[in-house]
Amino acid sequence: MGESKGRHELKHFINYADILQLRLRLPYVASIDKNAIDSKGYRVRSLYFDNYNDKVLREKIDGVNEREKFRLRLYNDDTSFIKLEKKSKKNGISYKESTRQPKLAAYLLKERWEGLPLNYKG
Repeated sequence: MGESKGRHELKHFINYADILQLRLRLPYVASIDKNAIDSKGYRVRSLYFDNYNDKVLREKIDGVNEREKFRLRLYNDDTSFIKLEKKSKKNGISYKESTRQPKLAAYLLKERWEGLPLNYKG
């Protein structure tokens, strides 16, 4: 998997008035993502993995300093580009590694999302 540099991920709650202001101001300082289908953006689907004891969930709730989680990520329902990602956190810094694993991803997703076209032949 390709490893990235660590980064701080800060998450903030915003109210509806803030959303409206951001929609007005952002076009002046940022461009639409090249992967967007239209001005509304793109669809992201994620399938997260955990064990029978909900280890990943419990570590998140308990604030465990060093933890990791795995997910499959799919954009715009395009099954030809599915990524397997490992996200980890250590001392408040987040890291992400990812690789394209279309055969594995298609197999794992088959039972998860009914109606999703999984005709990958790779």
